[in-house]
Amino acid sequence: MSKSLVISLIIFSIIWIILILKLIRSDKISIKYSMVWLLMAFVILIVSLFPSIMEIVSDFFGFLTISNLVIGIILTLLLIVTLFLTIIVTNQKKQIINLIQEVSMFKNKR
Repeated sequence: MSKSLVISLIIFSIIWIILILKLIRSDKISIKYSMVWLLMAFVILIVSLFPSIMEIVSDFFGFLTISNLVIGIILTLLLIVTLFLTIIVTNQKKQIINLIQEVSMFKNKR
């Protein structure tokens, strides 16, 4: 990787980590849900600090270029985030249904 790309990735990951921590402090995102985003930021930071990791992984999985590996990793991370958010929405839907039932039961008792 070129030095400008490495520097850009380091700066991006540090800004991303600071942003997530700021969102946690202002209570706009919970720690539980921010772990995925922090994990991704740290992965970007590690890859930018040790660019040879990408070459080793690329050779291991048989990618011809590192850019193809990066696209594959990004797509995989997006799928993981989508699955994670789907689980959250499903749990919230169950909680909403339970709350509706409890409120209905409370109204019937009055």
